[in-house]
Amino acid sequence: MRFAAYKKSVAVGAALVALGPYVNAAETGNPDLAEPAGTLIAAGVRSSSDGSIITYEAPFFQPYQSVTAADMLRWVPGGAALIPNEREANNQQNKRGFGSGGDQILINGKRLSGKSNDISSAIQRIQASVVSRIEVIRGTSAGLDVRSEGTLINIVLAEEVTGGSGAWQLHSGFYGDSPKVDGLISYSDSAGSMNYLVSAQYGPYNRGEPVDRIEELFDAGSGALFERRDIQLPSLTDQVVLNTSGNWDFANGDVLNLNARVEDNKRTQIEDSLVTVVGDPDTQKLQNTLIEDGIAWELGGDIENHIGDGILKTRAIYSSKNEDKSESVSLSSSVPGNVPSQSLILTDSLSTETIIRSSYGWPLTAGQNLELGIEGAINTLDKNVLLFEVLADGSLNPIDLFNSDSDVEENRYEFFSTHFWQMQDNVALETALNFEYSKIEQIGVDIDNARSFTYIKPRFDLRWDITDSNQLRGSLERTVSQLNFADFVATFDNDNDQVNAGNPELEPEKAWEWKLTFEKRLPNDSGVLATELFFNQIEDHIDKVAVTNVSSTAGNIGDAKVYGAFLRGSLRLAPLGLEGAVIDAEYRIQNSETTDPFTGEKREMIRKPKHRYTLKFRHDVTALKLNYSVDLEWFAERVATDINYQDRSETLTPRLSATAQYRLTDSLLLWFEARRISDESHRRYRQRYSGNIADDNLLRTEVREDFRRSTFILGLRGQF
Repeated sequence: MRFAAYKKSVAVGAALVALGPYVNAAETGNPDLAEPAGTLIAAGVRSSSDGSIITYEAPFFQPYQSVTAADMLRWVPGGAALIPNEREANNQQNKRGFGSGGDQILINGKRLSGKSNDISSAIQRIQASVVSRIEVIRGTSAGLDVRSEGTLINIVLAEEVTGGSGAWQLHSGFYGDSPKVDGLISYSDSAGSMNYLVSAQYGPYNRGEPVDRIEELFDAGSGALFERRDIQLPSLTDQVVLNTSGNWDFANGDVLNLNARVEDNKRTQIEDSLVTVVGDPDTQKLQNTLIEDGIAWELGGDIENHIGDGILKTRAIYSSKNEDKSESVSLSSSVPGNVPSQSLILTDSLSTETIIRSSYGWPLTAGQNLELGIEGAINTLDKNVLLFEVLADGSLNPIDLFNSDSDVEENRYEFFSTHFWQMQDNVALETALNFEYSKIEQIGVDIDNARSFTYIKPRFDLRWDITDSNQLRGSLERTVSQLNFADFVATFDNDNDQVNAGNPELEPEKAWEWKLTFEKRLPNDSGVLATELFFNQIEDHIDKVAVTNVSSTAGNIGDAKVYGAFLRGSLRLAPLGLEGAVIDAEYRIQNSETTDPFTGEKREMIRKPKHRYTLKFRHDVTALKLNYSVDLEWFAERVATDINYQDRSETLTPRLSATAQYRLTDSLLLWFEARRISDESHRRYRQRYSGNIADDNLLRTEVREDFRRSTFILGLRGQF
């Protein structure tokens, strides 16, 4: 296949990239983010004159044994909640272009020009020793490289890196039968006007999670159990990642930043099932195997040019991801999938994304700033899916699939303007108007289709600083979602053991999104409390639609809405006698509604739990050279509907994880993490129908319970 040759060529390129340059260690050119004066409100903490920026200087973090910028953020009230987790990082990779939104963590006032090279991995590589200060910015502000969605964190790095320094991490995780040893090393230095950082990682931080599963099938009429499946579902990921980044300061004040990332991934999942039919003494052993092998690389950068009274900002990115997937499937007779009981599915895909965004911003008056710009993007997907029936003698019988080989390409252009107006000392308004044109083409054996779309997207953000500690923010925005091109082409769904046909007519979701937030910062930097109300009115909502009377695929089903509230809090616990302790809590309550495309009835949107809460507790005991943290997360019931089933899923036990870190020497830390201190349990109830769910012919009830076992990681972290 072309993948092998492609992989070899990129592997050679990876060695070259690893020698290249980024840590943006120069001061930002944004005057609003210059070295703050302000009022001292706690040791090492200052507030700007209008209370909109809280600055944590480097000495503030010295007692907390911080090694990386991510460690430092955990001791800033509200900072831990802004560090993207794995799920949020994946959402970042799937977002539409650069846009004006994005991560709420900046480096020297700028976003990282990357997607897979995301901010969560970047702050793990930036060493605490090169961080000058951390700023918490409340609401919108002129000249920022990203629109605030509440609170922004700006990590300001030292102007000069004096002498090279490095950090390393070695850890071993227990993911089932045997431990795996992995590691990370990074090094930063300067050479003339260039500052750079290089890093290499072997093995992801979390290689996998062992899952034990029990499935029970009950007769629709009598409710009696007639089949049970005991399943072991271990998965393991092997990964090598190389990152490099650097910045150059030019004599005229211009700044160039570059970053690159190459990753080689392999994931293996072997599903062993023991099937027992009630009344039959014999059991059936089945095995499904999934092997994913891929390589991805990304190159991004940005440059700022001072022209006249304004700044010309240009950002660009190119990314490529090639993936081979092999799935061997062995099914029992009661599985209603549309593939043979013994099947082999091969998927080969290559996706690319190219984005360039350029804008010019300049002050109109002392309190007003205007920015005009354009963004262009090209997204492509080349995907081929092959389905074979495995015959008794082991030979393969090919089975024709509709829409299994296609090339999809989207060309998109967006013209945007942003106006910032400091209406009064305590009131600021940011308005934007974006015009977007896009064209999507799909060419394949069965499909030849082209469509174009135009959208007008206004946005309004208002910030009112009621007092230095109380702030009210409101926003209204028209949004357009990024399509998942995999939904355009046939795809094997290994959760339901069937091939979905794909939908060449899929359109993006459009929405009006409203937010109203009240935030209160407590005296003496003792914490922050916030309440947010939100309402999203969605058009062309994407869910499942019928292809035939018994099969479905992703499609636009009409209108939907989701609304609710966030409650957030971050408190220092020193007043309770726990010096060096911080607790972050978040609770989300929401309701959603859409119209089921199969029954015509109103129902909740899929994967929108009504309740969710998280709790993060951290405590630094400086006298013992020890810090530890405990994280808790829980979701309420979620629903899902397809053409032949209805699901209700619930989390029976919350996810509880803990980390402890002990300083052995000034430059060496011993740490331990328990992911899921106790086994995490999820249960899914599925009502399976014969044919279309609208016919109301219940076939059986299926109950699945997953037990995600505890994972333990032990490691050393050091500096040199």
